[in-house]
Amino acid sequence: MLRMPLHSRHSEQDAAAILVSSPSVLSKIAGYVHTDSSAENVDWDRVAELAERNILSSVDRAFLGICADIAGHGITGEDAAASSFGARWDALDWQHQAIIAGVLTSSAQSKRTNERRLLGKTGLVDYHEADREELNVVRVRLGADHPAVVNDALGRERVGYREGASANELWQRGRGVWRMQPDRVIASQLLLIAHAGIIRLVGTIDGVTIHGDRLAIIGSPLPDHPLIGQADPLDNASQNPVAYGSLEAEV
Repeated sequence: MLRMPLHSRHSEQDAAAILVSSPSVLSKIAGYVHTDSSAENVDWDRVAELAERNILSSVDRAFLGICADIAGHGITGEDAAASSFGARWDALDWQHQAIIAGVLTSSAQSKRTNERRLLGKTGLVDYHEADREELNVVRVRLGADHPAVVNDALGRERVGYREGASANELWQRGRGVWRMQPDRVIASQLLLIAHAGIIRLVGTIDGVTIHGDRLAIIGSPLPDHPLIGQADPLDNASQNPVAYGSLEAEV
């Protein structure tokens, strides 16, 4: 059986997470590229080709080209220099730059944590996870799908819960930006993303980014976590969408 190299799977996941963070671009390429709203099945060679054609705006083409580059399907040969990551980055507006930077920062931090965890198990580095009877968690409650605020700190176009959203899209919608207690977030291990009293996604908390008086979580989604689909364990009548608590470590 042919196995895709691990780094290729990771790079395509990162590229897909970036692509779904811009629904407007995703909708524009729907007629040209085989994909879906979750971008879990993308013809990246076709995306790379479309990035070189004058069908879309220069910003959209640069955005698609960077996605294809990250996925490992960039243009090679004589045209590669003119279509470099740097040239495309300069062509982007701040919103698209924020989308890419946010996804890659989160991915890098999560991979660093996972690598240290694996190396710690082999004794090569000092990384010890104490046996916990409880896990500290942060729960955020999403409303219905709606446009993001102008100049959204994470560069998103839409936020809130959307039925059918992929794990990557829902993670980007739910990981920020919230008024949170920094000490409690840093002391927590899991982020629970809820809607209508149900846990819709669970992810790790590996760090935070600061956006004025608000925070965004750095981590990675855990789409197979057993809490997904269960009742929100921290559901309450508070108008505050953020709650903190502890759960048994077995969950």
